[in-house]
Amino acid sequence: MKTKRLLLALGLACLIFVGYNWCIAWVAEGSHRQRVRAILVHPPANTAIVLLGNSLMEAGGDSVALQTGWPSNPAQAKALNLALGATSPVEHCLIWDSALAHTLRPRWLVYGFFDDQLITPTRGDWSDLVGNRSIAYYFPTQAAELYAPGSLLKRWELILTQCVPVLSERSSLWTQVELIRRRLEEIGMPTQINNRFGRVADFVGPSPEATTSFEQRCQAITTTKSGFSTPIRHILQRAQDCQVRVLLVEMPMPAQHRQVFYASPSWPRLREHVEHLTREAGAIYINASEWVGDEADFADAMHLNPQGARVFSTRLAQVLGQLDSVPSADQMALAQVLAAQHTQPHNNIEVSNQPLTH
Repeated sequence: MKTKRLLLALGLACLIFVGYNWCIAWVAEGSHRQRVRAILVHPPANTAIVLLGNSLMEAGGDSVALQTGWPSNPAQAKALNLALGATSPVEHCLIWDSALAHTLRPRWLVYGFFDDQLITPTRGDWSDLVGNRSIAYYFPTQAAELYAPGSLLKRWELILTQCVPVLSERSSLWTQVELIRRRLEEIGMPTQINNRFGRVADFVGPSPEATTSFEQRCQAITTTKSGFSTPIRHILQRAQDCQVRVLLVEMPMPAQHRQVFYASPSWPRLREHVEHLTREAGAIYINASEWVGDEADFADAMHLNPQGARVFSTRLAQVLGQLDSVPSADQMALAQVLAAQHTQPHNNIEVSNQPLTH
């Protein structure tokens, strides 16, 4: 009798566990990261431009505006935005690898970044891989090599976690719980302003601590002459192997961010260092940080709103279209012409370039 009860209890526990896993997997299906995964399996045909990065590119990359703003034949500028908010260069690298593995062969990869994102190493601990960063669990072998090269423990941690939705998608249910909690919190209180990435108040302007940390990181990078991080180098190398031209785009930022961070003494030196690394990698650097000068075109302290995305993407289409219209060998000269436009108020396009080696 005791054995029977034990077996029944174990069976019921297993059913509950399986049901809970099914619920978690079902909730996660509606997430943006799962939609990106679905696109990677069957990427749109004739994609000419891939946009990649975190939430700044997810919000700012308007595929329609990019195509309609193309200076020649818009049919040649079919764009696909694979940017994913709250992610790191490691996840971007995994998305890019998967896109190429599924026969996607664009002419251009446009990678959006901000601050020192291209150089700073990325952590991939258990506490880090939540939310959209949990997409790494679906590429466990590649992710392990980027987070902890040569570590069998990290590889098996990611492989085993992938098999259990309660673990790999552990943040999905709590995201819904947090949304409910916030709705309840607002009862009888003024409604909080939200956008696609959460509460606007969550994206605050620069703090003194953040400013000091930024300055220290910039100084450390320029002093040690640090190179691109491993995932960024991998993205650039894979693009070169597949004969895809790469633009590294310093994304538009609000005036407050530029006046506090980019006005620091160390930032111009870091930008010059990044431009040098970009040329060495055979890519093109575009400084678009001031392309959107109207503060009303930002949804919060970091992200463009739909109007701002149209402004940025239309301008990006003009620059990209001009570069696309000339052979790789002539892009250096054209880039210098475009760089001269940097002196025009709110119409500055700064490009440094060395053609890709095909």
